[in-house]
Amino acid sequence: METFRRLIRGWLGKVLLVIFLAPLALVGIEGYFAGGSKDVAVQVNDQEITKTELDNWIKSQKEQYLEGVGGDETLLNTKVIEDQVYEAAIVRALLIQQAEKLGLVLSDEQLGSLLRQQQAFQQDGKFSQQLLDNYLAGSNSTINQLLTNFRQQTALNLMTQGILSTSIYSAKDADNLIKLISQERTTHLAEIPLANFAQNFVASNAAVKAYYDKNVAAYNRAANVDVQYVVLNKAQFESQAQVTEQDLQQAYQAYSATLAKDAKREISHILITTDDRTDEAAAALAQKVQAELKAGAKFEDLVKKYSEDSSSKDVKGHVDGYAVGMFGDVFDQAVLALQQGQTSAPVKTEFGYHIIRLDSLSGVNVPSLASVRDQLMVDAKAKKVENMYQDAIGQANETALDNDSLDALAEQYKVQVQTARNVQANTTDVVLSDAQVKQKLFSEQVAEGDRNVSTGISMKDGSTMWFKVLDYRAQRPQTLAEATADIQAKLKRAEQVKQAEASVKQLLADLKAKPATQALASSTVKFENLGPVPRFSQLLPDALEKVAYSIPAPTKDGFWSAKATDSGDYLFVVAVSAVGQNPAFNLSDEQKSQVVNRFDARGQQELNDYIEYLRSTAKIERKDQAKN
Repeated sequence: METFRRLIRGWLGKVLLVIFLAPLALVGIEGYFAGGSKDVAVQVNDQEITKTELDNWIKSQKEQYLEGVGGDETLLNTKVIEDQVYEAAIVRALLIQQAEKLGLVLSDEQLGSLLRQQQAFQQDGKFSQQLLDNYLAGSNSTINQLLTNFRQQTALNLMTQGILSTSIYSAKDADNLIKLISQERTTHLAEIPLANFAQNFVASNAAVKAYYDKNVAAYNRAANVDVQYVVLNKAQFESQAQVTEQDLQQAYQAYSATLAKDAKREISHILITTDDRTDEAAAALAQKVQAELKAGAKFEDLVKKYSEDSSSKDVKGHVDGYAVGMFGDVFDQAVLALQQGQTSAPVKTEFGYHIIRLDSLSGVNVPSLASVRDQLMVDAKAKKVENMYQDAIGQANETALDNDSLDALAEQYKVQVQTARNVQANTTDVVLSDAQVKQKLFSEQVAEGDRNVSTGISMKDGSTMWFKVLDYRAQRPQTLAEATADIQAKLKRAEQVKQAEASVKQLLADLKAKPATQALASSTVKFENLGPVPRFSQLLPDALEKVAYSIPAPTKDGFWSAKATDSGDYLFVVAVSAVGQNPAFNLSDEQKSQVVNRFDARGQQELNDYIEYLRSTAKIERKDQAKN
C-alpha cells in the first residue's frame, strides 16, 4: 500500500493522471466537464474549471482507487488524490489550449467519422443512431456537447501522443539501452547482523530531544478509538437449525423442479384474445372452453373452434419450439406445473387467455430422493441457517437501536462483548481491521461525537458486527515522552549501522586496492556467491539489486567492486566480480522497440518539460485556496 501512496505522490502519478484523461472521450465525460454552477475553483488563462467538475472527478478517481485496495478508504490519501486531480485538470486545460493554438483540431466531418467508429455506438459492427440517441438521453447532453468534448479529447490525444511517440533517439542509443537492460552481474553478498553492534547503546536525553525537534513533523499520534463490539456469525445457528422430513421433501421438490425446468417440452394451447372483446368476456369464454374440455370435448376440436392464435391454429394448437422465457413467467409457471398430458386452467398473459396442454416431456432425469438425500440435507440446513442468521441480524439491529449499550444484544445471542483500546486505522485486529468496520469507526459521525450503538456491519468473512465507540481521540502531534521509545530505537539503529559500516571500512578499502582473494584473506566477512544475477531477475531484493547495478564494473580481472548498504536488521556488503550479457535476453527488432519505449523516459520527459513551459507562460489562478 505504501508503494501505491508513493506512486501517486511522485512524477509518475502526475503522468498517470494526465494519461488517464485520454479515455474520457465518451462515456460519462459530461459528468466531469459539462455545465453546472459557476463555482470556479481554478482558472487557466481564459478557461474556468468549476469546483463541481473537479469534485465529480475526485469522486470517480477515489472509486477507482478503492477497487484496487478492496474498498478500504482508510488506505487512501484523499488530500493527495485531490491535489493530483487539480493538477491534472490544469495540465489538461493547458494542453488542449495549446493544441487549439497549433491547429490540432479535427473538423466536424472527421469528428463524426471517428464518433461513428466508437464501439459504444456500434451494433453488429455498424454505427447505431439508436445507441447514440440512448447515450445522449442517458447522459442528459446534446450532440453539440458531445462533439465539443470529443473534439477537445482528440486534440489532447494528438498533443500528448505526438510528443510521447516522436522522441528522437539513435540506433546506437537503442543498442546501448538494450545492452544495459540485458546485463547480468556475478554478485557476492555478505550479511552482517546489526544486533552484533551497539548492544548496550542508549541515546542521551539531549540527543533524543534534538532528534525530536528536528523531526517533529513526522511524529503524530494517529486518530484512535476505544471501542466495544460484538460479532454474530452463521456458525452460532448450526446447532439450532434442524431439518425435518417436510423440509427435505420441499427441497427435493425444488430440486426436481430445477431439473425439470431445463427439460424439453412440447406444448399446445388455445388462445382467447382481448382484441375484439373485453377482458371479462375473454375470461368467461376461456372458462367455457375449459368446461367443454372437462365434459369430454377433444382439445384439437376446441382449438379449431375457439383458438385465435393464427400461427398454431392450423397445427392443432401446437406451439413450435417452445422454451422457458418465451411467453413470460406466468405462462412458464403454468407449463412447469403440468404433467405430461395434463391441461391447465386459463392463464392470463399480455396476449390474452391461454389453455395449455403439455404434450410431451423429455430430456430430464430426476434422481431418486434416496440418491440425493445427503446433499439435500446439507443444502436445506445451510438454507435454514442462512434464514435464521438473517432474521437474527434484523432483530439485533432493532435491539441496537433501542439500547445505549451492547449488553442486551450480547445477552440475546449469548455472545461476548469485546473491548479494544487505542485502536488505530492500521490495526491488525481480525475484526477491527475489516475495511467496512474501519470506515465506520473512523467516520465523520464518530469524530463529531456519535456514540450510539451501530447497526450491523457485514464483514468479508460473512460475519456481522455491532460496535459502540467509548472514546475518540483525534490525530495530534506526539509529545516528546510519547515519541521517546521510537526515537531511541532509531538512534540505536543508526549507531548500529555506523559501527557495522566501520567494521567493513577496511575491507571495502582493500577491495578497491587489491585482488579480491587478498582482500578477503585478511577479513572475517564471509560472502555467498550468487552467480550471474540478471537485471529484474528477482534473485535479489529490489534494494540490493539496485546496489549491485549502481556500483562500477570491476576494472581488472580478480578485482571486485563493492558497496555496503543497510536494510532491515542487516548491513549488507554487495560485491560484483564480473559483468556480462544475459544469454537468454535475445530480442527481435520489434521487441527491442517495445523495450526502448518501455524504459526510455525521453518522450515522457519531453512531455513534462513542455507542460512546464506552458505553465510558465500561462496565467493560472487557484480560486479555492482552502484546497492547498
